[in-house]
Amino acid sequence: MPRPTIARHDATHPLTHEAAEAVLALARAAAAHDGAQPLSEQFLLSVRAREHDGVEHVLALADDGTVVGYAQSRTGEAPDGAPSGELVVAPTARRAGVGTALLEALPAGIRLWSHAVGAAADAATGFAAASGLVPVRSLHVMGRSLTGGDPWPEATVDPRYAVRTFEPGRDEEAWLALNAAAFAHHPEQGSLRRTDLDQRMGEPWWDPAGVILVVEADHPDTLVASHWTKVDPPGGDVGEVYVVAVSPDHQGEGLGRAVTVLGLDHLRSLGLDRVVLYVDEENTAAVHTYRRLGFEDVEVHRQYARATSARPSDGDRTAHG
Repeated sequence: MPRPTIARHDATHPLTHEAAEAVLALARAAAAHDGAQPLSEQFLLSVRAREHDGVEHVLALADDGTVVGYAQSRTGEAPDGAPSGELVVAPTARRAGVGTALLEALPAGIRLWSHAVGAAADAATGFAAASGLVPVRSLHVMGRSLTGGDPWPEATVDPRYAVRTFEPGRDEEAWLALNAAAFAHHPEQGSLRRTDLDQRMGEPWWDPAGVILVVEADHPDTLVASHWTKVDPPGGDVGEVYVVAVSPDHQGEGLGRAVTVLGLDHLRSLGLDRVVLYVDEENTAAVHTYRRLGFEDVEVHRQYARATSARPSDGDRTAHG
């Protein structure tokens, strides 16, 4: 096919509803073909919301205007302040220069995620190497059975603390403050805003009963730890350890392990079969904690950057005490 036309959408040229729907349809087609979602949750949410605050949408268009590729750039979300991005090409338009055209339209220093698995992961690795990109970060997907395998220990919480669940209208700002403190050095999770939280609370999978809070017993509005669990799709048989956060003032007290176990207990009570989580490879303490709770590797997602701008990074989707 001829080289695609590149269309950029930002605050001065917003993404239209029709274009957003075309991108979502493209992502669904790629997921069905490859066996894995090409775009992560925040990137998909930004498409649905047609968000432009620090976000640029880049579309690759065929001669007839069909969207054959999509990339998104998000400012300042890499550990060194570089933009973070994701890219997907329609299965019917691959090996035709669409991915290269999209990559060339992205900022030079961007760090590009690949969530592909199997043969698609091999293709992504080949594309990265041919484009002069090298892996700079690895995100492990780990999982375990909720009905079998080694049992996890019972949760023990110091009497100074109490356990309750999230209450909409009461806990939003306190939870955001806890999350920001726990992930102060995390490029993505630490920058979560009220609009981001509201987006997630508007999703079909949102369930406040799945957000376990550890609070001060004498001050129940003071959060010291949290485990946000997730079941997506609702009614499915797989749960997720979505976000575990512990206040820096209370790390070292075993609260990360305790609140993780409380979340696992909740997911098991729903009758689910399995649980998964995402954790950065370099967060060895978190990986060790999860392995001791019976989690094993399922797959690995990788982030790539130009060799000239690549540096080791740190970060994690969860915080532990």
